Amino acid sequence: MGMSMNNRNEYGYVAMMRARAAIDDLTKLLEVQQAAGADAQVRPKSPLEAVSNLYRVRRMRDEVLGKDLFGEPTWDILLDLYAMHQQGRECSVKSVCIASAVAPTTALRWFNVLLGKGLLTRLDDPRDGRRSIVQMTEKGLRAMDELVARI
Repeated sequence: MGMSMNNRNEYGYVAMMRARAAIDDLTKLLEVQQAAGADAQVRPKSPLEAVSNLYRVRRMRDEVLGKDLFGEPTWDILLDLYAMHQQGRECSVKSVCIASAVAPTTALRWFNVLLGKGLLTRLDDPRDGRRSIVQMTEKGLRAMDELVARI
């Protein structure tokens, strides 16, 4: 059974918006680096900026070199959820699947691995019984905080 037209349009729209944001961010980064000089190192201003940059670079890498060379859906899920947490936004299971940049069944398999490791938790959406909200656990947040601090 194929993907519905609405889902394809949503995936395409999300991909297009992320690509535009990546181009904007890279343009800004290049402008800052040029203004600072070739030898200056530009550090992210916030944890959100750090993980957003990592996620965008991963998507650009896939576009340029091909997805078949790289496959880290769990890392993409963690990056997306950490960014959502930094923004104070909720994330649905569907959004997690889109962020992983793999087939939904593969995304759900890796999502369940992250649940089993205690890095994520799944809650019923109080506003919509058909949806589930995904959040990082304290364990997951501490791990991502430590990783981002090292960048």
